[in-house]
Amino acid sequence: MSKKIGHKSQFKEAAKSKGYKVLNPSFSQRKSNIDVILEGQLKGKPTSVTVDIKKQNGKKATSWVYIEYENSKGGKGWVYGGAEFIVFETKNEFIFVSRKKLLDHLSKSELVRWDLPYVDKPWNSKYRLFRRAGTLETITQVKISDILCISGVQTWQKL
Repeated sequence: MSKKIGHKSQFKEAAKSKGYKVLNPSFSQRKSNIDVILEGQLKGKPTSVTVDIKKQNGKKATSWVYIEYENSKGGKGWVYGGAEFIVFETKNEFIFVSRKKLLDHLSKSELVRWDLPYVDKPWNSKYRLFRRAGTLETITQVKISDILCISGVQTWQKL
């Protein structure tokens, strides 16, 4: 029986298999929601990008993902963080999306209902806002299919 490896390790292995060099972020980068830095080539020129990896969250993770607008202290959530790309883990793949394009899509599409009251349970937060008791965290859930339609999205199969 093989030992289960973490989502970040799985992502790093997938990135290496695609020819990327995987670097660890600095302390200040980690505080800005950056989990890894990928170095590679883009049109023959060296390039690097910063990535925030979101772990698969339960059985519904193949259909829905959480988006964090505000963190538990009321500061800007990871959707406003320093990473250039957000990677959502699902059962079989990683979905690679530009953080800015994701934020722009969520703002312009008006999928998330900011005009309605907060819901009482995180599993009720499909396109609605939820705030965990005793914190200032604000999250919502969106369908993965809504993310897959954003231009430039890539999916990487897990190895």
